[in-house]
Formats: sequence, structure tokens, C-alpha cells
Amino acid sequence: MFEINLPSKISGNRLLLPEINVAVQPGQPVAIQGEAEFLQTFLSQFMNPFTGSTNQFRLEGKPFDPHSNAFMFHQSDGLYKRLTPREVIRFWLKLYKSEENDKRLLAVCELSEVADKRVRSLPLSERRRLHFCRCLIMPSQVCVFDQPTLHVDRQTKHVFHTILDMLSDKCMVITTTSLEEAIQLGTAFRMTEHSFYQVEQTSHEQDVSEAPKGDTPLKLAKISAKMDDKIILFDPLEIDYMESQDGQTILHVNSETFFTSIPLKDLEQRLAPFGFFRCHRSYLVNLQRVREIIVWSKNSYSLSLDDQTTNTIPLSKGNYAALKELLQM
Repeated sequence: MFEINLPSKISGNRLLLPEINVAVQPGQPVAIQGEAEFLQTFLSQFMNPFTGSTNQFRLEGKPFDPHSNAFMFHQSDGLYKRLTPREVIRFWLKLYKSEENDKRLLAVCELSEVADKRVRSLPLSERRRLHFCRCLIMPSQVCVFDQPTLHVDRQTKHVFHTILDMLSDKCMVITTTSLEEAIQLGTAFRMTEHSFYQVEQTSHEQDVSEAPKGDTPLKLAKISAKMDDKIILFDPLEIDYMESQDGQTILHVNSETFFTSIPLKDLEQRLAPFGFFRCHRSYLVNLQRVREIIVWSKNSYSLSLDDQTTNTIPLSKGNYAALKELLQM
């Protein structure tokens, strides 16, 4: 088991990293989603674990040195551009004294057809697959991947999932800025300016007959949303705002969108205690995310949100008066 125990990191009045505590089991990838700045700070701490407490990273209960026993893919990693994929792999095999077969590795990474082309002529996705190949060669117990599927094609994403399955004896940590990617790649955790926590999810195929039965209805604060074969459970305060569009309700979470089957009217009633406000016929907003009320004219208003994209959403004239009263303006 690989343990990560990082204290929060603050510079001045600015949070650089929230407190992180997570245990990674072999063969069970942990995917950490967060803003790029947080992820870079996390990776910096990983590469320099002894700048603070020696308990920051532990493997099987002992202090862990990533420089001696970890594979790491970083976005800035380079390759020998004058060599071919076959030559690069053979170099790694010799460097790490591995008995792996270069033809098999080329096939696994789906690089056989370009095995003898110069690396400099390969597109990004093929170079990324070549990078992934090294984790199958290098002897290590921990593998860390920095946004491995960023800007790559579907084929490369498929190869990466295959490689994760092959690393069943290793502890794997993946960083990504996409919550959807995190959920697809492993046990998903979110890193925000407020906290670090696991994203709750259940299988979409779970039999609803397994739900608790009885005369007393079960009251839940979580908001469910579908994604592929899973159902994601969001804490209400994670959600920036919701909108109704073409008969569907869309949740906006950390600049990403998710669909829920719950009508906006029902969500309005359920989420009123959490500070959600029906600002428009088609919008329900988390007032904790509102930065500004923008008055364009006597009949035109908007709400500016404090999120990554600084979104603005409409505020109807009638609800403007109700909001002023609610906020005691």
C-alpha cells in the first residue's frame, strides 16, 4: 500500500495545496482531479517528499523515495527524437536490464506500424504511447501519471486503460483536470481550494431493488447524475449552478457538465436549505458561487459566478427583487 499524507500548503494568504490523505492499493488506480496549479504543486511535493516530514509518502509503512522506486510520466518529459520507437524501447530495456520483448511492447502500445519511424515525425498521441511503454519496463512499485490523456486521441486513451490493467501489482496515481476522466480512470478524488475528498459513485447497473425499504422515505442530500455506466453522487455545495435545456437538467460542476433526471423544480425544493436560488425559469444557482449581481439595464440582470470560467447566468427581473430581499440589499 502506498500512503500519501500531505499537510496543506499556504503561501501568504493563498492556498497552494489542500491537506491530502489517501491510501493507494496495488492494482486500484487513484485519479486526482483538480486545477492545474494544484496538480503541479502536488507533483512537486511528490518529487521532493523529504523537504518536510518523512511521513508524507510511505510504501508498505516505510518512508518512500520516488527517485529510487517510482515511475513518473510528466507532461514536460521528452524523448530521443532522432531514434525510432523500436530503438527507444530497446534502449530502455538495456538501461533497466529488463527481459521484456520489444515486439510485444510495441504491440501493446499499438506502435508496431510506426516502430521504425523517427520519433520527431510522430504525432503527440503516438509519442504519448511511447512514454507509457516505459512504465512496463522500469522496475517500480509506484507509478504516477501527470494528465496522461490530455490532448490525445481515443486510441491512446484505450491503450492507457490497457496498460493500467497490466500494472496490477503496482500502486498507481493519476492526475487530471477533468472530473469525467478521473471517474473513468480509477477511484476518483477531487482537490479543490476547500478540501480533498473522494467522489462518490455507484454502478448504473445496480439493482434498485437493493435500496432500503420501509414506510419512512429516505432523505438524501446527494444529487445524482449519469455518466456512461455510472451514477455520480454530488454534494450540493460542489455544484455551481443548474440549468434546464431541451427537457434535460444539466449540472455545472467545476467547469464540467453532467446530466441528471431530476427536474429543476424538484431540485429547487430540495436544495433551498443549501443556499440555491431560482434566479431564472431555466436556472438554479448556488448563491455561494455568486460573485457579482450585474445590472445591465432596468430590465436586464445577470449573475457573475466565482468559478474557473467566470460564467454569467441570467437573472430575471422578478427574481432580482426576490434576491435583493433574500440578501437584505
